Parts: sequence; structure tokens; C-alpha cells
Amino acid sequence: MNVMDFNSWQPEDIARRFAIMFVISLGTFAVLAAWLVYEQAIWAALLMGVALAAVLYWPFYLILRQVFRR
Repeated sequence: MNVMDFNSWQPEDIARRFAIMFVISLGTFAVLAAWLVYEQAIWAALLMGVALAAVLYWPFYLILRQVFRR
């Protein structure tokens, strides 16, 4: 049985995980907003959410990596 050692995470690991959590949250919000508020088709809303998450991942990752390296 593998036990995850949180103390062994490198700043890159922490930044990547936080960036993934954040862009998934933003992508989900974008899907719901596009689908329910702007009344887009569900497939178009899903594409918008995925595109937003993909575009925002690297900037958030790079910023968070700099923050966690301090």
C-alpha cells in the first residue's frame, strides 16, 4: 500500500495541483454560465469551458510555481 507523503512534494508539484484545481473550477463555472445564463448549447458550453481551462492553465501554473518557490 502506497502512502502519499505530502512533505516530499516539490514546489512544481504543488503549483501544478493547485493550477489544475483552479482551472477546473473556472472551467466548470464557465460551462454553467454559458449553458444556463447565456443559453448556449451544452456542447458549445463544454467546449468553452475546456478552452478556458486550457488557456488559463499555463499562466496560473507559472505564477503559482514562482509563489511556491519562495
